[in-house]
Amino acid sequence: MARTGPLRLALFGAAALLLTGACMSDDAKNDPLPRLSRARATQWAEEHTARMAEAAGVELDRASAEAAFEDCVGRKDEVAHDGRYSLFYTVYAPVPRERHTDVARRLRADFEKEGFRITGYREYQDDRLTALVDAKDDETRFSLATGSVSPTRYLFSVRTPCMIPPGVTQQPQ
Repeated sequence: MARTGPLRLALFGAAALLLTGACMSDDAKNDPLPRLSRARATQWAEEHTARMAEAAGVELDRASAEAAFEDCVGRKDEVAHDGRYSLFYTVYAPVPRERHTDVARRLRADFEKEGFRITGYREYQDDRLTALVDAKDDETRFSLATGSVSPTRYLFSVRTPCMIPPGVTQQPQ
């Protein structure tokens, strides 16, 4: 039975609000995409990275936040010109090197509790900046990633599935 913690419930809630009724599958590339404005997608990512930082016991440096919107590219490099996008949102937290492994362990436990599939995990070792956790929700296709980027900073990120702005007609791809 799938767990339904706060983060997973929020992801499913967002997906339920966004989806127009059809299931997104690899075999159905023209299924309706989730609909969300870029501003709302950014706000949503901010909320979820804040939740991740809370679970890790750290404070985010909001001034470091970046929202990178990317075109959705199909398996054969096709791109529809209907405004669809994916969001890669990043923000850093000041975390001393001595806490990087603790942060990774806390986040891994939290992601697992929330029902995410851990796709990558490493702890800080031998003066290498390698503490990281990658997780994915296969149903909603949201990905979460965190990791050391310097002896004093830790990265939090969210990647969304392909989405389309409200009011736009989705083109077949």
